[in-house]
Amino acid sequence: MPELPEVETVRRQLAGTLIGRTIERITLRRTDVIRGAGPRRFRETLRGQTVEALDRRGKALIVRLSDGVALLVHLGMTGRFCLAPPGVPLAEHTHMIAYLADGGRLVFRDPRRFGHLELTCADALDETETLRNVGIDALAPEFTAARLSEALAGRTAPIKAALLDQRRFAGVGNIYACEALFRAHIDPTALCGELDAQQVKALHRALRAVLRASIAAEGTTIADYVNGNGVPGGFQRRLRVYGREGEACPSRGCTGTIARIVQSNRSTFYCPLCQRA
Repeated sequence: MPELPEVETVRRQLAGTLIGRTIERITLRRTDVIRGAGPRRFRETLRGQTVEALDRRGKALIVRLSDGVALLVHLGMTGRFCLAPPGVPLAEHTHMIAYLADGGRLVFRDPRRFGHLELTCADALDETETLRNVGIDALAPEFTAARLSEALAGRTAPIKAALLDQRRFAGVGNIYACEALFRAHIDPTALCGELDAQQVKALHRALRAVLRASIAAEGTTIADYVNGNGVPGGFQRRLRVYGREGEACPSRGCTGTIARIVQSNRSTFYCPLCQRA
C-alpha cells in the first residue's frame, strides 16, 4: 500500500497541475531516500528541469523531465508525492522539497521511509533499482489472459502469492489480489498450475476490473493513503472481502462467511464457499 490504483490516482492528479512547470531548486531533509545519485548531483541535476510527462509502471511513478532525465518515485507504504499548498507549513517527515519557478512546492513525504526517489536517464528505466525487477504492468495492453496463463503455467506457488510477485506482473498488492480472486471465484490457496483456462481468463478479467474500479474511486484508504489533494480514496466502501472477516459473503445466494487466513505473512480474505477449490 499504495498499490497500482493509488499511484495511478496520484499520477493523474499531478499530470493536470505539474506538467510544464520548472524546478528552481531542491532541498533534501533526508538523503537516505535518494537512489541513483548522491545528494549534490541529485540537487544539481534536477535544478532547472521542466516536467514534460508523468507515467507509471506498477507501483512506481515516473516523472519525465527535460534533458532526458527521469525521476522515479516509489511511495513504499506511507509515501506521499504531491504539491504542497502555498503558505502552509510542511508536515513532519517531508524529506524532499522541489521549489518550482512559479512559487509552488513539490514534496516527497514518507513517515516510515520504505519509499524512495531515484534519479536516472529516461532511456535507462529498466536498469534502475526501482524497475529492473518489475514485470509487465497489470493494466498494460500487453497484459493479456494469454500472458497471464504463460506466467502461471507450471508454477507450484499458491495463486495469491503469485499475484503479489512484482517480478512477473506489477501493481497488484494484497488488497486487489484478494478482491480479484473473490470476483473470479478462485481459491487463494489453489496452485497456479492447477488453474484451467477458464479460471485464468476469469482472473484476468477480475484483476483489470477491480483495478479500474479502484482508480475510478481514486484508490483505497485503509490507514494512511490520501490522494494528491489530501483526500482519502473511496474504494474501501466497495471492498467485497478484504477486511471483512466474519461478515456474510456478498455473493447473491451464497450462505458463506468471509474468512481470513495468512499466506506469506499477509492476510488473505476470501469466501470458503464461493472460492472452493
